[in-house]
Amino acid sequence: MNIDHVKALAAAVDEGTVEGAAFVLGITASAASQRIRTLETRLGQVLIRRTNPITVTEAGQAILRYARQVELLESEALDRLHGIDADALGADEASGRRREPTVLRIGVNADSMATWFRPLFAEAAGWDDVVVRIEVVDQDKALPLLASGEVLGTITSAETGGYGTKVDELGTMRYVAVAERSLLERHAAEGDPDLTQLPMVNFGQDDDLQFEFLRRCGIAARPPISVVPGSAEFAAAVAAGLGWGMIPVMQLEALDADLVEIGEDPHIDVPLYWHHWTLASDKLSRLTEALRRAAAAMC
Repeated sequence: MNIDHVKALAAAVDEGTVEGAAFVLGITASAASQRIRTLETRLGQVLIRRTNPITVTEAGQAILRYARQVELLESEALDRLHGIDADALGADEASGRRREPTVLRIGVNADSMATWFRPLFAEAAGWDDVVVRIEVVDQDKALPLLASGEVLGTITSAETGGYGTKVDELGTMRYVAVAERSLLERHAAEGDPDLTQLPMVNFGQDDDLQFEFLRRCGIAARPPISVVPGSAEFAAAVAAGLGWGMIPVMQLEALDADLVEIGEDPHIDVPLYWHHWTLASDKLSRLTEALRRAAAAMC
């Protein structure tokens, strides 16, 4: 495969349009479109859907993943050459040859972003050769991003990885079913609240945690549901009494609210794993080690 053609496809996916890809690559839109069509003809497969924004087909996912891996390995090869230049030319002269930082695209679930993941920002701030781009995705829905090549690694609750990937156990995030006391008092005059009627807060359509808790309690009915996307906003809504919800233990300490645990067993433990490409990459290894250190706060 012609690497310029592969890069044109990746740029079109990143920018959402062929025109955007052309701008990034410094070529005309017709040239960018021709490179992608030539690649499709060469492989005998339609690789992108020319929608707005552009999306990849199943065949395109394999090529996009290849493009990401080439991008990472190419950047590390150039880093090594830059180091050779520094030795040969002297640090001052070599430093004048500016290099673009490597893009590390990763998937992270919102609750991790709001809690244990945050120290990683301070570490990444010292990585002058890297920029981090994060896709926020539910931990149960993250693996397709890795399979499609949209990210080089993702945090997920799935223990088993796919072909060409490695899985590292990060730890367990404990969630607690809680409700604001006055909400419970309005809906449970005596004894335990009726969870078929007690208002509930959900993060979004991919959030199954509250429903899993209801299933554990033997409840199939859907209570009144408010939807609040955003980890901090979700916790604030529960703390304000909008409804009950599953909140990470690590977030509870920061909430200024009179919250009460509900149910006989209010805890759900969600294991988290770091799935990433199996590549001999110094930058990917550095990111993995930083994630392990940050995740130690969950234990």
